[in-house]
Amino acid sequence: VYDALASAESDDSDCAVFKRHFDTSYPGYRQRLRHAFPQLTSAEERMFLLLKLNLSSKEAADMQGISLESIKKYRYRLRKRLGLEQEEGLELFVREF
Repeated sequence: VYDALASAESDDSDCAVFKRHFDTSYPGYRQRLRHAFPQLTSAEERMFLLLKLNLSSKEAADMQGISLESIKKYRYRLRKRLGLEQEEGLELFVREF
């Protein structure tokens, strides 16, 4: 999964490759995620998956070719979409999901 992510850029085909590799490593995880949170956008789902891989915000930004500030915005939106309070840890929630 890490190799696919490291070589992926932000276009749709690379995103599909990443998701295929993720599905191989974590069978059924994305389906469970979609079932539990059908309102997640594609970008929010990808952020969730990157957090599942325990990547730091800087690593996620570097691998996607976006700014650290963009990652912070994705994390904020994901937390809001999941209905998490500010004191609830996003990383902990993702790890336990």
